[in-house]
Amino acid sequence: MNAKHLIAAAALAAATVTGSQPAAAYPLKITGRSLASAQLKVDVLRQIAEYSSRTGGCRFLHSAHMDVMPRSYVPRQPTRPALTLGGHFEVWTVNACAAKQRFQIAMWPSRRGGANFAVTPLTGRMSLATS
Repeated sequence: MNAKHLIAAAALAAATVTGSQPAAAYPLKITGRSLASAQLKVDVLRQIAEYSSRTGGCRFLHSAHMDVMPRSYVPRQPTRPALTLGGHFEVWTVNACAAKQRFQIAMWPSRRGGANFAVTPLTGRMSLATS
């Protein structure tokens, strides 16, 4: 099972267990590049889906494009100081509920193992026709 299918399976399982929305009949389309593990991607996407549910009334994610930001990237606030904590930033553009939205994702190693992250919306919900 590749990482894309693992993410889709985990997202479907989470939606089924929480009873939020019916499971999708097709996998989440992931493009671009991320340094996150498959589990971290699932965790971040779950948080984005919860945010989308609170702000747009729908938690269905159709696609996500991920970009690793250079070390020179100046993050939007509020966020955690990922670079000083040994981490990095990524910008994810997510198609959720027939709209797209950009998010800044800060990721840094956890003292307990694994990684911590913070999600900061960079834009409001935008029409899918907007580039």
